[in-house]
Amino acid sequence: MFGFFKNKFEKDAQAAIERRAQQMAPKAAAKVARPGPGPSTRDQDIARMQAQVQDFVTPERQALIQNALKVQRAKRQILEELDDESRAKLVAMAITALMREGDTPNDKKK
Repeated sequence: MFGFFKNKFEKDAQAAIERRAQQMAPKAAAKVARPGPGPSTRDQDIARMQAQVQDFVTPERQALIQNALKVQRAKRQILEELDDESRAKLVAMAITALMREGDTPNDKKK
């Protein structure tokens, strides 16, 4: 019996979602820029995006991003080399630290 209700409500919900999508489709289509003619490749897309953000990505910012990626890779490598027991201990310590962070007043300002 419950299966009947489940199927009915799922069909009704799906129909409502499709109606709403059709109502919003003309609005969304007007906002989306149409791509140029011909197939777009990954390299062309990357070149187009880099041209758009050229003013925002300064050499200093790019160096900072590269450095952050190197640090992230190094941290990931360290974590991957941990055995299961050490990894479990690390997770437990992190959870404990996060739980204590909200409970205790901030005494670090003294």
